[in-house]
Amino acid sequence: MLRVIYACITEQHDLRLVVLAGLLCLFACFTAINLFVHAAEAKGRARTLWHAAASVVFGAGVWATHFVAELAYKPGVPVGYDVDLTVLSIAIAMAVTWIGIAVALRYKANEVGGAIVGGAVGCMHYVGMAALRVPADLHWNFAYVGTSVAIGVCFGAGALRVLASGVTLRYRLTATTLLVLAIVGLHFTAMAAVVLELNPYVGIPDQVMAPELLAIAVAAVTVLIAALGLSSAFVDDQLARRAISEAELLAQRVDERTAELHKTQEALLRQERQSALGQLTASMAHELRNPLSAIANTLHTVKEAVAKGGLDLERPITRMERSIARCDRIINDLLDYSRMRELRRRTWNVDPWLEEALDDLKVPDGIGVVHRLGAPGRQASFDSDLMRRAISNLVENAAHAVENAHGKSRRIVVSTRTVESELEFSITDTGPGISSDVLPRVFEPLFSTKGFGAGLGLPMVRQIVEQHDGRVEIASTPGTGTTVTIRLPLTVSAPKAAAA
Repeated sequence: MLRVIYACITEQHDLRLVVLAGLLCLFACFTAINLFVHAAEAKGRARTLWHAAASVVFGAGVWATHFVAELAYKPGVPVGYDVDLTVLSIAIAMAVTWIGIAVALRYKANEVGGAIVGGAVGCMHYVGMAALRVPADLHWNFAYVGTSVAIGVCFGAGALRVLASGVTLRYRLTATTLLVLAIVGLHFTAMAAVVLELNPYVGIPDQVMAPELLAIAVAAVTVLIAALGLSSAFVDDQLARRAISEAELLAQRVDERTAELHKTQEALLRQERQSALGQLTASMAHELRNPLSAIANTLHTVKEAVAKGGLDLERPITRMERSIARCDRIINDLLDYSRMRELRRRTWNVDPWLEEALDDLKVPDGIGVVHRLGAPGRQASFDSDLMRRAISNLVENAAHAVENAHGKSRRIVVSTRTVESELEFSITDTGPGISSDVLPRVFEPLFSTKGFGAGLGLPMVRQIVEQHDGRVEIASTPGTGTTVTIRLPLTVSAPKAAAA
């Protein structure tokens, strides 16, 4: 059988047109496979359109391959083609292919659907052969006919079975190869099944299609297949771009949600710590203030008794009073940090407000405070008492820093400016600066590098600023100094009653 098929191809066909038929078959099959994959992945009306496109491309591709091969067939006698049967053959190819794809898509029976698609190749071929008009009698070898149909059915079933396992390029190419084998194997086996016996008494009707017209029809169908193939490639590209864009957008949203979750988690942990600190502080304040009050009252009595006795104990008594005041302030700081009250906002002219707040602060002798106020007429909404507390803490920290600046200018620079829609308060000192290993921890509650205090100054500043929807940043260079910057939202339009 193989020898007969080989002889049919090499001796009775124009090999150039055979190669052309093979290339056309390959392109049509690969395009149809891609369209089938799109139909399998789509829903609703989109699936219907992809299904129809796959049926048209495969049916037309089989038809064009068949008739290019028919044009390559050289029986040695004049050949014509019945118009009605030629048109019927392409319609049958598309219709039966549509049924096969429908079975595969609707019932998930890829092997059965593929077998029907292979059957479509056989139906189209033998109807196309029935359209052949030659002055000869056709004698069929039905063993070859059966074999040809079996080739189409088996390889067609195998092609769609492969796509049930995967739709990557490797699977698509394998399915394409099996479909090509179904078409080519069926065609040339079927051509070997027929023997033409010249019979000059067999006439060729007048209503037949000449090979030249058939070539034009095949060319038109080929253009249709190419157009649908290019359209499929364009859609593939657009879908790939959309998938990439959606993946990037999804990744961005995941990152945003992850950041929000981390932020929420940090806020919850901070609230839990603050709640625990609040309970501990309230209990500690109650337990410590009673003995501190008793010590202060006793110290007052001792001071009066010492004055009456003429003893000079003013310095140690004053030191004791300062220590009691410091303890009382630590307790107040802990209570304020753990139980921040609701904001009482007003809109203020920033520079006059800050000027007044700085005038009320007491700075140790020998430390200069420079005002560089660069936000004239600009307004912001904040709680004056809390913001004074924040500025006071920062200036006090700066004063402690410059007290340790030996051999340097002991100076604090307080400045304001506006950057876009934000107001900046900056406090810069000429102290020794903060080392890089300590800097990340300065906003941690109860952390302090000083030998006194509770380590709540900067944490309280950050808490106050964040309550005002702002942020606080710190930059420091060891040996040069430190700058703390508060950024608050500017007020777009301020009420007339708002004044410093």
